[in-house]
Amino acid sequence: MNDLPPLTWLRAFEASARHRNFTAAADALGLTPAAISYQVRALEEHLGYPLFSRKKRPMELTTMGQLYLPWVIKSFDVIRQGTTDVFGVRETRPVRIRCLPSFALIWLMHRLPQFREQYPEVKLQLHIGTWASAIDTDQLDIEIRFGDGDWPGHQAYFLQWDPILPLCRPDLRPVNGSMEELAKAPLIEIIGVADNWRQFFRQENVEFPAQTPALQADQSIAALEMASLGLGHALVSRFFAEPYLADGRLIQSVPLEKRSERALYMTCPEGPVSYGSQAFQDWILAQFQ
Repeated sequence: MNDLPPLTWLRAFEASARHRNFTAAADALGLTPAAISYQVRALEEHLGYPLFSRKKRPMELTTMGQLYLPWVIKSFDVIRQGTTDVFGVRETRPVRIRCLPSFALIWLMHRLPQFREQYPEVKLQLHIGTWASAIDTDQLDIEIRFGDGDWPGHQAYFLQWDPILPLCRPDLRPVNGSMEELAKAPLIEIIGVADNWRQFFRQENVEFPAQTPALQADQSIAALEMASLGLGHALVSRFFAEPYLADGRLIQSVPLEKRSERALYMTCPEGPVSYGSQAFQDWILAQFQ
């Protein structure tokens, strides 16, 4: 640290190089020309080289000054960006969040007004649709996802664990509430999930029906809507199913649950975070406490 010149000297040098004039630099920094001249002279003595040729007007940078100036400008840019990211200039870029459409539509959208009321200065950019998967994870500030909590290079915060429930419209509930009856009913499958119908039947030691699921969807909310329309039985996390269970649109098909190895997590890249990102993280964690 003893080798670093004072920040005020560097600021005087950068302003003088930009304006090529001590008087103009002084006006820009709110100082006197004598103060700027003194600080630049002190910097030159500290470095052991002249930075300006004072024989010409406007002043010209020496060769050493030309070499040094880009490093000073870059250093100020890094400090400025770090200050903005950590402490938050309110007009910074939005916090980039990616989550499943089901999470956004069933849970997040209904609570965003509360966040906006608490943090009106924080801008959010929500990625849930077709293009969301095209964004590299490192370009995101926050991601809400299901998994085992192990994402290298990312900090993972546990939010909630819920069992997987078989669900149907009340009039489609199996009369005897048995797995054998359920095996004969139309099933709605969510594509690509680990907690699927085959695993559920295997857990209960019941042979998986020979017929393929009647319908397939790529999101939990689509499966829930299909089930609420009477198109079949869906196997969905209780977290997503709660609004449908609460208003009676859906009930459990059978009084059994699928034990899941996955839970809901919030992740963010390791390292410093912006003011807006930290605000959203704190708010999400508070919602799930």
